[in-house]
Amino acid sequence: MTARQLETSVKDQFNMGLYEFIKDKVEVENLYDYELAGILDVDVPLIGRLRKAFGMKKATEFPRQFERTYGAGAVDTFKQIIENPNNTLADVARHFGFSREYARQVYQKAYGCPYTKVFRKKLLVGKRKRLEAKMKSRRIEPLMSVREKLRSAGFIPRITNNGSAFAILVNGYNLAVRCTSKSVLVGRKLYFRISKGIGPNADHDFFICLCRNNGKSIHYVIPQHVMPKCGVSLLPEAEPGESKYARFKEAWHLLTCKNQKKEVS
Repeated sequence: MTARQLETSVKDQFNMGLYEFIKDKVEVENLYDYELAGILDVDVPLIGRLRKAFGMKKATEFPRQFERTYGAGAVDTFKQIIENPNNTLADVARHFGFSREYARQVYQKAYGCPYTKVFRKKLLVGKRKRLEAKMKSRRIEPLMSVREKLRSAGFIPRITNNGSAFAILVNGYNLAVRCTSKSVLVGRKLYFRISKGIGPNADHDFFICLCRNNGKSIHYVIPQHVMPKCGVSLLPEAEPGESKYARFKEAWHLLTCKNQKKEVS
């Protein structure tokens, strides 16, 4: 039988092309050349020539040996476990009841490459996720704190997310929350530096500047048009006559009516 005749036969019997059929049998089902030849009723050398022409390697003995020992589907189970970013060789070894070193050998045979590179990638992914979680927690925690403060003041706040930043919506106002616990001593006065950050700041009506010092939280409710472009240095101990921002300290009343926004200069 010629390759062309075989192509037609496979199409009629299995409703798929010869290449797809051989690829599925060799790479998915892990059949040997003689087994494939038996299914198609052709000579073994013809299957070998076709497989080489299609750029496919011979089926390996390992998957069958592994599944004879650990049950049908064991190779797929191994891959599902080890491909989980949170799992390691120790996890897959524990599942099957063999050593971590043997798990390393199984990985090499199943994937044709050492586990070392994959392990390094997993470490990087895990480190990135932990950092993202930490950064998210740093952004969310001040929002929650301000939200509770608003609730205690009688407001009904709602946290929003535009995809790049979080904000709080209350009484139709869009509030940006900025927080710092770092201070700078200038002379005998302790200043807290708050930047406007990045993003569409023009969309915010107010900046809620949260200064934390020795367990104390001081809030400034600063209108967007009053907030300097480069940020602000706040002095929590200052009285109204000592700092132009002192009047915004705990000034939650500014959020009660939109018209008051225009009255602040």
